[in-house]
Amino acid sequence: MTALHQRLPANTVGRDFIVGDMHGCLDLFQAQLDRIGFDPTKDRIFSVGDLADRGPDSMGCLRLLREPWFHAVRGNHEDMLLDYVYSVAPPYGYNEAPALFFHNGGRWVLDLSESEQAELRGDLLARVAKLPYVKTVGEGRTQFHVAHAELMTGRVDESNTWYNRIEGEERLPPKRVLTDAMINNAVLAKMIEPLTWGRRLVGEVKSAQSTEKDTSAGTLLVSHRPRHAGLSLTYVGHTPLKKMVLHASHLFIDRGAYARKPTTCLLVLCHEEVQQWLEPWEHDDEP
Repeated sequence: MTALHQRLPANTVGRDFIVGDMHGCLDLFQAQLDRIGFDPTKDRIFSVGDLADRGPDSMGCLRLLREPWFHAVRGNHEDMLLDYVYSVAPPYGYNEAPALFFHNGGRWVLDLSESEQAELRGDLLARVAKLPYVKTVGEGRTQFHVAHAELMTGRVDESNTWYNRIEGEERLPPKRVLTDAMINNAVLAKMIEPLTWGRRLVGEVKSAQSTEKDTSAGTLLVSHRPRHAGLSLTYVGHTPLKKMVLHASHLFIDRGAYARKPTTCLLVLCHEEVQQWLEPWEHDDEP
C-alpha cells in the first residue's frame, strides 16, 4: 500500500524549491527553472500537486515524476485522473467520475495518441498512484511540509450532516489543524477529502485583519494568525489567489498559472528565502 505520508532528509548539498499548482504549464515551469539557475545534481523541486489538466502540456508535467529531483504530492486532480482511469461501477464506485474529471480540465486524455495512451497507462499512472498526500522534509527549525489543500480535519462540506454520522467519520475532532506529531498514515487516512479539496483555512483570512509584506516573489498577505502551534511551515496550493497567503502555518502559493493572465503566475519558491521572509512571525503561534 502506498504511504500517505513520506519523510525526506534535508538537502545538505543544494537548495529546495516548492512549486505551485502547475496544471499542464510545463513551459512556465521551465522558464522558472532557468530563472533560478536550477541545478538538478544538487537542487530539488517539491510540488504541491495538480500537475495536469487545464494547461497545454499535462503529459509533459506528469513526465516530471520520472526525475529524481522532482518530488510531488497528490492533489484533487491526481485523484480525479486515477478515478477516471480506474473507475469502479456502483455501488462501490460512482458514475460521475468521468464528468467530474472532464469538467475540471481532463479532456486532454481524449486527444492523446496511441503511444501516449500507452505511456500514460503503462508508466505514468503508476507513478501518480504512488504519490503520498503529505511530504515532510528535514527536521527541527528548517523542517517543512508539502500538501495540496490544507492540514485540517473534518468534512469540507460541513452541511452534509448525515454523512458525518457514518461510522468512523467522527474519530477525528472536526476543524482541527494538525500538528507535526499528528501527521502520520493513520491520521491522514481519515482525512483525504480535506487534504485535497479543503478551502476552509484560507477562507478564514480577512484582508482587513492582515498585513502585507513585499518579497522577491511578490506580495505576501500575512493573516491575523500566521502560525499554528506545533505545526511546521506547510506549503499548499489548490486555491488560486492574487497574493501568497500565510495563515495557521500554511503558505498558500497557487497563483492560477493556467489562466495565463497578467495577474497570474507560476511560483517557484526557495525554502531558505521563504524562511527569511517569515522570521518576524516565527514564534507567533496559537495553541
